[in-house]
Amino acid sequence: PVVAVYLNETESSNNVLYSVSQDGVLASWTYGTADDIKEQRLQRKKRKADQDDSFLDFFRSAPATSNKRGGKTLGHDLVGMVWGIKSRFYFKQQPAVLTAASFCKDLLVVGFSSGLFGLYELPLVSNIHTLSIGSGQAIRACSIHSSGDWLAFGCPTSQQLLVWEWRSETYVLQQRGHAYGMRCMAYSPDGMVVCTGGEDGKLKLWNSSSGFCYATMGESHTAPLTALAFCNSSVVLSASLDGTVRAHDLHRYRCFKTLTTPTPVQFLSLAVDNGDVVVAGTADPFHVYAWNLQSGKLLDVLTGHAGPVCSLALHGSTLASASWDGTVKLWNIYKQNSATESLTHGSDVVACAFSPTGKYLCSATLGGKLVFWNTGDGALMYEIDGRRDISGGRKVNDRMTAKNNVS
Repeated sequence: PVVAVYLNETESSNNVLYSVSQDGVLASWTYGTADDIKEQRLQRKKRKADQDDSFLDFFRSAPATSNKRGGKTLGHDLVGMVWGIKSRFYFKQQPAVLTAASFCKDLLVVGFSSGLFGLYELPLVSNIHTLSIGSGQAIRACSIHSSGDWLAFGCPTSQQLLVWEWRSETYVLQQRGHAYGMRCMAYSPDGMVVCTGGEDGKLKLWNSSSGFCYATMGESHTAPLTALAFCNSSVVLSASLDGTVRAHDLHRYRCFKTLTTPTPVQFLSLAVDNGDVVVAGTADPFHVYAWNLQSGKLLDVLTGHAGPVCSLALHGSTLASASWDGTVKLWNIYKQNSATESLTHGSDVVACAFSPTGKYLCSATLGGKLVFWNTGDGALMYEIDGRRDISGGRKVNDRMTAKNNVS
């Protein structure tokens, strides 16, 4: 299959058409009358008997362009002409497949499934650079800046975007997302930084104004991250399925504290109170653990849930823990190891959050409801049924309507 085609309309090129195919072949095409092409074909056969030539169909019409020659446009010149291959060039990168190509003026850049890319100067196809982005990092898109100085590459496997200045051989931009998808995120208190955690176990910091990732901390966790929470603008906490909660310094870009449990667990939720007390909920055995961040000492283990603790919220000394067992429990983390209130729901609870004053609590259920509670007396205040708001439409391949598909 043909990957890219480029028509060079400069006077010196005599309107040469270049095509790049997936098997790693660059073909240059020229046009002329049928007799001219036939004569050129015979001459090539005499020079190289084993060369196989191919031809294009006649152009019966072509759009007019601004490249006029003696009052005639390029479209008039192409009518009645035949395109034929002038020469072929083989990149010889087998077994890699040519996956992307881009042209600009007299430059050609090609990318391969092996992560290799090459920069060539036309029409002699002289190699300027041949470099590799990384082993197995298939290049699916590439482009050349209009000035011809910058090369851009996209690699979906590694979620990577690169912009390279080939004259100075330096990176202008290097961005990489999470390899296996993003699992959680959190804003810094000042709103300048967005922290994301991925299935690859890496934590990334993004500038909220520019949208660029400026730091990656990938040496901390060995399993997917499940929750993030900021202590302040310079410290962020991360919880993971590897059974650890880690504190990261955003100035030195390193982990300075690791919080663990006596027995191996998998953390699902996380919350922090003024940088002193850190709490995390687990998938099994359905406990909530509390630590002192300064000393790293385990302060307490809160028990009582009968399902995974999927969400935590802290306001002052009051902790709210939401679980798949259909309850939200309120705790005083400084006084006792027993829930002061248990708020029961009709289905699994998936999230909870305090109001800014801490007087009200909102919980979200698997049934699509938002439930509002008074934290003072535990009274139910309001319910919002959002099933119709969050339900999707009917897709082309769906056998039943969205109305019948939502329980």
